[in-house]
Amino acid sequence: MTELFLNSEEKNLSFHLNMQILADAFSEDFKNVTLYAQNDRAFLEGVRLFQKGKTLYSQYVYFIHGSDPDKNFMQYRDISFISVGHTDITLFHKSCSVIELKDFNSIYDALELAQDTFDKYRKWDRRLQYALNSEHPLDDMLSASLELFNNPMFIHDTDFYILSCPRYVQGMTVWERDSRTGRNMVPLSLIHDFKADTEYLDTLSKKVPSLFSAEQRGYRILFVNLWNGSRYEGRICVDELQSELKPGNYLTLEYLGKFIEMAIRHKSLFYLSTGNDMDRFFNEYLDGTITDRQSILNYLYFLHWKQNDRYLCLRLETEQRDISILSAAATLGHIETQIPSGHAFLYKRSIAVVVNLSYGHHSSSEVISSLAILLREGLLKMGASSEIHDFMLVPQGYLQASMALDLGRKSESMTWCYRFDDFLLEYLLKKGREEIPAELLCSEKLLLLKNYDDKNGTDLYHTLKVHLELERNILQTSKELFIHRSTLFYRLERIRKIAGIDLEDSKERLILHLSFYILEQKLET
Repeated sequence: MTELFLNSEEKNLSFHLNMQILADAFSEDFKNVTLYAQNDRAFLEGVRLFQKGKTLYSQYVYFIHGSDPDKNFMQYRDISFISVGHTDITLFHKSCSVIELKDFNSIYDALELAQDTFDKYRKWDRRLQYALNSEHPLDDMLSASLELFNNPMFIHDTDFYILSCPRYVQGMTVWERDSRTGRNMVPLSLIHDFKADTEYLDTLSKKVPSLFSAEQRGYRILFVNLWNGSRYEGRICVDELQSELKPGNYLTLEYLGKFIEMAIRHKSLFYLSTGNDMDRFFNEYLDGTITDRQSILNYLYFLHWKQNDRYLCLRLETEQRDISILSAAATLGHIETQIPSGHAFLYKRSIAVVVNLSYGHHSSSEVISSLAILLREGLLKMGASSEIHDFMLVPQGYLQASMALDLGRKSESMTWCYRFDDFLLEYLLKKGREEIPAELLCSEKLLLLKNYDDKNGTDLYHTLKVHLELERNILQTSKELFIHRSTLFYRLERIRKIAGIDLEDSKERLILHLSFYILEQKLET
């Protein structure tokens, strides 16, 4: 087990109670417990019996009888008292904190209960210290804290994976299981609810423990966000299912959060190292930064993939083309749940997915179909590459997926997925038009025929187009144009003489098909 190297501030971290925690402890067994405190600071270390004439210290809470205070009590500043029996609160200075126990008769019973409370929190603090160096620090920290909160607790990361949940009780969210990693995660339906919930979105910037209302889940959730510097890493949640949350729970949860943040900084508990390394590799690979063949093969070995497996590349974007932090984190996790043989990551403000079809024995269609509900509910559009048979061509495969998505968005198609194979012709012509004007990409013979029609009012251009589309079928072309067969033969002969077009030449027919397409695309734009 590796010993953590903590800085001086982390080494000196220790838990101090405030008066609210003591008031909560008394309220568990007694009624008529009242706390008077204008500034309830967490600096208490233990309990003492009040004795007149003795110096009082702010780190202790002093037990008094309700009748003890007199006019001389105004001399005590920033001191904490527990009064057994009713007392006159006006006799205390306003800087003091006072717990009034009206139903207590024995000051020694009250003193023992307070001392037990201090002991319980000291024991908890020690268990947190030990957990920092344990094999399962998150589980150990939450297990140690269950007694203090008396409610189920869990931790999730930015991808909504459940990192620790030592006690599951009836009424909690039922986690979904990632078949690839075996890890539990928040259900997709709930994440989509979060995306539309302004209350939840507001909680993402909170720096102190806060309460999430019961409006969405049916019960309140006390939570604290976990930060690594300015980076949000996830949160600890306490579900109010077994007992009522207490005001002192806020201070306790804040302290627990500090320990878990230490574990994040020192032990990379949130699976960030592996995940970020993989994301960085795929980002650099698609960018062309990584070109060393052996480095690429090393990553394939790590993934248990082979160079000549079958691969599929996907690119996903929202309708607004802006992937928010919340929706991206959720979507990445659920894509990998649906496609265990793929890796999803953020790439240039889009979501990229590289899928090993051989690893999961899937077809491209099966993979695409598995994302249908996810993309429809998430208002996402997706471009898909052709099937690739060499990992070294994955960057070009992602380019296919990107072009399919861009061209698909510009088309009138209402589908949520655009496959490169369906837009291959558009891509080839688009690349050609980037360097050469549309007119110069077309057959010179076809342009000559079109100009002849424009000058003479003939319809030879349209006749040729229909004839080629119907694969030179004389009968069908005549019916489509509503002309006699002899008229069609006459027109075809004129086309041959005017433009020198040889319809028996398969290459020339292909060029004419492409030229018709280019000219029509130009007219549409």
